[in-house]
Amino acid sequence: MKLIASEKPLSLYVHIPFCTRKCSYCAFYSLPRDKWPLSPDEYGAFILRKLDELSTLDFSTIYLGGGNPGLISDEMIIEIIKKASSASTEEITIEMNPEEITEERIKNLRPYITRLSVGIQSLNQDTLDTLGRNSSRKENIDALEILLKSGINYNADLITAVPGQKVEDTVSDIRELSEYNPDHISFYCLSFEENTPLYQMRGRRDENLEYDALLYGWKELEKLGYEHYEISNFARNKRYSMHNLNYWRLGQYIGLGPGSESSLGYERIFSYHEKEDIKSYLNGESSEIEALTGTEGVLEYLLVSLRTKWGLDKKELLERFRVDFDTTFSKAVKELDDKCYINSENSFSLTEEGWMILDSIILSLSLAL
Repeated sequence: MKLIASEKPLSLYVHIPFCTRKCSYCAFYSLPRDKWPLSPDEYGAFILRKLDELSTLDFSTIYLGGGNPGLISDEMIIEIIKKASSASTEEITIEMNPEEITEERIKNLRPYITRLSVGIQSLNQDTLDTLGRNSSRKENIDALEILLKSGINYNADLITAVPGQKVEDTVSDIRELSEYNPDHISFYCLSFEENTPLYQMRGRRDENLEYDALLYGWKELEKLGYEHYEISNFARNKRYSMHNLNYWRLGQYIGLGPGSESSLGYERIFSYHEKEDIKSYLNGESSEIEALTGTEGVLEYLLVSLRTKWGLDKKELLERFRVDFDTTFSKAVKELDDKCYINSENSFSLTEEGWMILDSIILSLSLAL
């Protein structure tokens, strides 16, 4: 593909748009069981044919997400991974819901994956009920016990600031989850997305609760030995999500599946978003490729890089977009609270105080473009 910067890393995301039923907060494109137009394995066979079209490409990371990839058989998952991966693939991640995790599945998949991501979300049954999760507290615990026993490298998701939840509930979730020794924890506030059942509860959003839950949650995670390396992500022993790091560096990736996104190129970036309709995707209908302007590329780089502890690389900004950070943004930076950022010769990054007001900082910087 001529749009790809061949000397730069390339990631692959495979969207599995199936779930048993949709969670109350989920805005990702997925289909509950009663709306499946084909079986998950039939869809997997279609993805294999799509991968044939990409056979000349080497992917540095591969991520199977959803939906619920656990609804595809182990045999089909392995076929997809085998076809997509190569000797240069350094990370292969699969998302799986707690109720899909068994000792047998972990045994089957472990030789083919380097990382598993499980959506725990909470260990409190009332919170799980509010979120409309399929898995119960017991199923979450059962899955965590299997993962702990297996010793596999895994990530666990936690959501905070759910209506009815208290800061103490969040801290309790973190402490209990840490007992199962996940190498990585994704921890973030609930978003009230339009066209989801929970959107009607948006009036119960409490910004003070969100701030306190994040503040105390971050402190607890760091106390437990987790490195806060991205605004919503924590890792032990530097077991970062390499796939997501590529996103946060504004790297290249190809998305397969309805609703998936792709971004290609280095100095000039091209992007496209597949239609959120599985029938259109199966019929081969595609969205138009869009070339980002230079300003749009810089803004995207700001949006993603400032989410990480390493922040924005000034040399890379200059190489990719011909923008000198200090010249362009010096005035905007001076207007920021100096507790919110670290401005060095080579990089510009945000502190945790800065992450708390990330959107306003991005807005301030964007006005300089």
